[in-house]
Amino acid sequence: MNALTTTLTTSAFLAFACTFQVQALEQNTQNFANDYQVHTVSGVSLDKRALLGGAVVSSVQVSLSTQVPGDVLSVHGKEGDVFKQGEILVMLEQTSIKAQKDAADTGVASAKESLRNAQIQHQKSIVSPYANEMFGGAFSFFTEPMNNFTGRGDPSFNKYASRASSYAAVQQAKSKLKQAQSNFKQVEERLKDANIKAPFDGVIVVKNINKGDVVQVGQVLIGFANIRDLQVEVNVPSRLVSSLKLDKTYRVKLDIANIVVNATLSQIYPIADNNKHSVKVKFDLPENVPVLAGAYAEVEIFETDSGVLTPVVPEMAIIWRSSLPSIFVINPQTKQTELRFIRLGEQVGGDKRSVLSGLKIDEEIVANPNILMTSGMSI
Repeated sequence: MNALTTTLTTSAFLAFACTFQVQALEQNTQNFANDYQVHTVSGVSLDKRALLGGAVVSSVQVSLSTQVPGDVLSVHGKEGDVFKQGEILVMLEQTSIKAQKDAADTGVASAKESLRNAQIQHQKSIVSPYANEMFGGAFSFFTEPMNNFTGRGDPSFNKYASRASSYAAVQQAKSKLKQAQSNFKQVEERLKDANIKAPFDGVIVVKNINKGDVVQVGQVLIGFANIRDLQVEVNVPSRLVSSLKLDKTYRVKLDIANIVVNATLSQIYPIADNNKHSVKVKFDLPENVPVLAGAYAEVEIFETDSGVLTPVVPEMAIIWRSSLPSIFVINPQTKQTELRFIRLGEQVGGDKRSVLSGLKIDEEIVANPNILMTSGMSI
C-alpha cells in the first residue's frame, strides 16, 4: 500500500513539473515573440561583383610653404614623425626680422607722441585762440576793433582757420599712427611666419629642405598629412557609379594589415576622367585602423539590377540545428514559422550571407530567432 502511494505521489509530482515547464516555456515564447523581427529576403547579383583596387589616403594633406625668405635654422623631424597641432616643424632665420620689428615699434612710439602733441595744439586753439598773437590775449579787446575798422582781418575766421588747421594736424597724426601700427603688425606676422607650425595633428609625409638651406618666398618646405582620419580612394568605372550610394557601408580589404573592414562612402566626384572613363570616389575608414597612408586596398562593389540574383539574408537570422544552417521561414498563408535547412554561400557585405539553396527571394523570414523558437509559432 505504501509503495502504491509513493508511486502515485511521484507520478503526480512529475505531471505537475511537466505542466509547469510547458507553461513557463509558453510564457517565455510569448515574451520573445513580441521582439521578433520579420525580414523580406532580398537578392544580390553575385556574378556582377567587382573588386576594385585603390589606395589609402589622408583625408587632409597640405603643402607648407614659407612666406619669408631666409636661412633654415632647424628642421624638427623627418618623414613619418608625428606632431601635435601648433608644434614647430621648421625654424627660419629671424635676426633681420627682429631688427625690423624693433624699428617698427619705435615708429609706433614716435607716431603716438606726434598724435599727443597735435591733440594738445588742437585743444590750445580752442581754449586760447590768441595765445600766439604778438600782443597776447590780453590786448585782443583793443586790437580786434582796430582790425575790423582797417579791414585787415576777420578775427572769427582766424579762429576757425586755426582750429581747422590744428584738427587737420590731429587727423594726419592719427593716420601716421595707424600706418605705423599696420607696419608693426606686418613685421610681427613675418616673424611668426619664420616658424612653420603644424596646422593640425598629423605626420610629415614629404620633407624638401634641410638645415642650412636658403629658401625663398612660396617655396614648399613640408608635406603634412592627417593620419587620424584615413580614406580609401578608388577610381570606379562609370557603369558602376549608379550602383553606389552615399553614406552606405562597403567591405574594404586592407592589404597591409590583411583585414576586412566596413567603410562608408563619403564622396563621389562630380566629373569623370575622360582617359580612364572612371569616377573618383572616397570611403571613410573606421578610426584606429592599423593601416598607413599609401597602402593598397580593395573595395567590394555590386552592380545593381543585372545578372542572376541570389538570395541574401542577415547572419543573425541563421541558426544551427543538427550542425546544419537553417532559417525560420514565415508561411504566407498561415503566418506561422517553418524551420527550413539551407545551403550557405559566401559572405556579402559586413553582416550578410548568400543562400545557394533552400530559400527564395521575397520570402519572409524571422530576422532574430532564439533558442525557444519552434515550427508552428504564429508571428
